[in-house]
Amino acid sequence: MAAAWQDPMEGFQCDGDERWTPELVREWWRDRGRVREWAAALERNWSVSDREDEREAAGGARAYVAYIDDGLADYLRGYLFWLAERRPPGAGEPLPKL
Repeated sequence: MAAAWQDPMEGFQCDGDERWTPELVREWWRDRGRVREWAAALERNWSVSDREDEREAAGGARAYVAYIDDGLADYLRGYLFWLAERRPPGAGEPLPKL
């Protein structure tokens, strides 16, 4: 939150629920390959960098690719539920499809 308070461009609005719709979430998910490839390319380039900070950042890019591959779909299905119902899903409630 400290970054949000100091952001001169006001990029941290905490208003995603007003801007994201189920259709936009599904569209992003369908196009996730572009984001995945971007992160994978960063990981490939940074992992062999001479710069220590880039080699360290390669781990974050690798973790992001892994999350896209395993975990993000479940999170987004829960977020779709939230957007529709404005509450978290209860145990056993079916989640929307991506």
